[in-house]
Amino acid sequence: MLNEDFKRKYTEIFGDRADDFFASLTRDRYKHIRIARREGVDYLSELTGLGIQTEKITETVYRVTDGEDRLTDTIGFQTGGFYIMNPSSVHTADVFCSLMPEYPYILDVSSAPGGKTCAIADNLRNHCAIIANEPSNKRLRSLQYNLEKYGAYSVRTISMDGRSLHKFFNGFFDGILLDAPCSNENKIGRNKTVNAEWSQELAERMAKLQKEIATSAFHGLKPGGVMVYSTCTFSIEENEEVVRHLLDTQDCELADINRGENIKGISGDSEVDDKVVRFLPHMDEYDGFFIAAIRKKGEPSTGGTYTTFKKTPEIDKFFVDFPDCAEVYEKGGSFYLTTRMDRCVNFSRNGIMLFKRPGELTSQALWQLGSMMDKDMITKVSYEDAQRYMKGFDIDMPSDYHGNSIYYETLPVGMVKSVQGMLKNKLDRYFLYGKNIEW
Repeated sequence: MLNEDFKRKYTEIFGDRADDFFASLTRDRYKHIRIARREGVDYLSELTGLGIQTEKITETVYRVTDGEDRLTDTIGFQTGGFYIMNPSSVHTADVFCSLMPEYPYILDVSSAPGGKTCAIADNLRNHCAIIANEPSNKRLRSLQYNLEKYGAYSVRTISMDGRSLHKFFNGFFDGILLDAPCSNENKIGRNKTVNAEWSQELAERMAKLQKEIATSAFHGLKPGGVMVYSTCTFSIEENEEVVRHLLDTQDCELADINRGENIKGISGDSEVDDKVVRFLPHMDEYDGFFIAAIRKKGEPSTGGTYTTFKKTPEIDKFFVDFPDCAEVYEKGGSFYLTTRMDRCVNFSRNGIMLFKRPGELTSQALWQLGSMMDKDMITKVSYEDAQRYMKGFDIDMPSDYHGNSIYYETLPVGMVKSVQGMLKNKLDRYFLYGKNIEW
């Protein structure tokens, strides 16, 4: 039973469409996946072979029409080949990337669990430098787990109150994503806590917080830079009115990201409504979402700079190619893969681990860079052995052993060490014991 105060509010807004709106909040939804843009790796073939049926929605998004309960057991999911997320969230990342210059400096204000952060890094092929902020230490752990799993090596993390970001960053970023904390109205028909705790006072309190965070973050933009503001809630107070607040108080303008009549704003403020995007569940099959793009006035920002990576003997041992914008640094005897950013603060983590120790490539680096691996280093294994490996077990050495990187068909599975006819599992235990923090 939906919250009665919520129903009264949205009956006034949607009128004769209100019953359709309320019904949409409780209907069953398809799961969707975003496939990573890794060249030469076919993650869909594994799903097809297992009878998991999908339909293509966009270039990277697929609707799962059958077998969704088996998604998380697949090699593709366990190695960061696809992320389970709704198309409306993916669209936010796509819109953001479409507004960025070459090699942008980016801030993700409220990043955990990292779905949009990973999507942005993937869309831009990590040809960027991202700071992902997460104020909550608990949620920061899930963010860092996902960044490592999904190979987002262009990302470094911090943990700050979003309302204080202006004290540390001023005129530095080409793009800022603020997927704001909100009243979560999109979940009200499926989450008893959200339903029980919803009130108009909550929406107004969240709107106040959103305006404070948005104002602070906005100061981090370069002239001509763009902040994409999004929420997974319906209230006008938390969406169009936050955008209106920025337009009234900052030197900015709206970038027009609206591409269809049915997804415009609902506030009655035509200056805002006609240029923003609203996914509404009674008009789309996707989760409800609001997206706006606010540009700081000035000439378009031009991005940062980087030095083309020069491979080293250690890299040449494994890879025939390597990302041109990559940087490698050493810390505590381990080597990390990242990208250049001309700003250093106290990062919680910077990039992903490349070598646990000299010469010992990590599995997570293989997942991301597997298409660049020297073919003479690749050993193919059966699906059963690949699954055993992902559970942490050693596996038998196949007769056609070639090297310490194992693949199932085109899918990079992980790193091993050959020991007396066995392939010793070198998967970081982090990916066995950290699964409960993924979300």
